[in-house]
Amino acid sequence: MPITDWSEDIALVDLGAEPQLSDDLSALVASLDGPGATARHVVIDLHGVSLLTSSNIASLMRLRKIQQLSKRRLVLCRIKDRVWATFITAGLDELFEVAADVGTALASVQLGIR
Repeated sequence: MPITDWSEDIALVDLGAEPQLSDDLSALVASLDGPGATARHVVIDLHGVSLLTSSNIASLMRLRKIQQLSKRRLVLCRIKDRVWATFITAGLDELFEVAADVGTALASVQLGIR
């Protein structure tokens, strides 16, 4: 999972398809919630994800909770239509902050715009 330190306070994560997606989400959770973890805002680029499993959704919910507790933002961007349909069906579109593209997501986090 490519994690880019976009700034000192913002991580950009580029996620791909299964089976790597599950492992990448678990690693991301561990990096934000494990020993020595540093609280920072996270932008997740989902352009490579074409399907979400219940396990993937559970990991995203865990990430959301970690970010809320640390008072940091989690922004998802570049979500494919098929994945977006899953978000809407599951009511996740109301829970997650979403941006159309990486640039918009990074700018909104950097400028504190919701």
